[in-house]
Amino acid sequence: MSHTNEEYIPALSYRFLTPFFDFIQKFIVRDVRYKSLLIQQANIQPGQTVLDLGCGTGTLAIMTKQAQPSAEVTGLDADPDMLKVARYKSGQRKAHVKFDVGFTNKLPYPDASFDRVMSSIMIHHLKTPEKITTASEVFRVLKPGGELHIIDFGKPHTWYGKLIGPFLHGFEEANDNIDGKLPEIFGAPGLKTEVVGHFLTFFGDLAFLKGVK
Repeated sequence: MSHTNEEYIPALSYRFLTPFFDFIQKFIVRDVRYKSLLIQQANIQPGQTVLDLGCGTGTLAIMTKQAQPSAEVTGLDADPDMLKVARYKSGQRKAHVKFDVGFTNKLPYPDASFDRVMSSIMIHHLKTPEKITTASEVFRVLKPGGELHIIDFGKPHTWYGKLIGPFLHGFEEANDNIDGKLPEIFGAPGLKTEVVGHFLTFFGDLAFLKGVK
């Protein structure tokens, strides 16, 4: 895919922090654990097509391919530097994943392309209009009966999450998440959405979201 000139927020806000992304995810955020749970939730079947939105360094996409080797897995991200790491990791782990440069609100795929769309800790980087257009794009590229599976910041439900929730609410992009609006936003185009679980991290409460077309 060709690179666009649209702006994007690097996963850790600054590009010079990109080399530390996997370390922080693994040892501070415990991403392998919640990504494993997300993959279980998605229940991917042999031969299905899967898209990882905002795939970053490819951890979720690679884990998905390893969990279901006969699935066709694609990762999409706006950051070419992240994708360089993702391609290297997939090669090292012998997990064939296609990685594309692109934006979630302008998905470079035909209608009804995927059985599953997944996303891990990316949606909170999007402002409300971008979340709304991303939701429409997800609905468009999902096949009938296809499913959306997201884990991201959600409405706080633990004392710790409620303690740091106001801090997260100070970031415009995270407001919809903390206010519990993701099911509404992703349900608007026509998905039947619900929060199906929670996960506590150092940075706050995460919510597992499921949507069915």
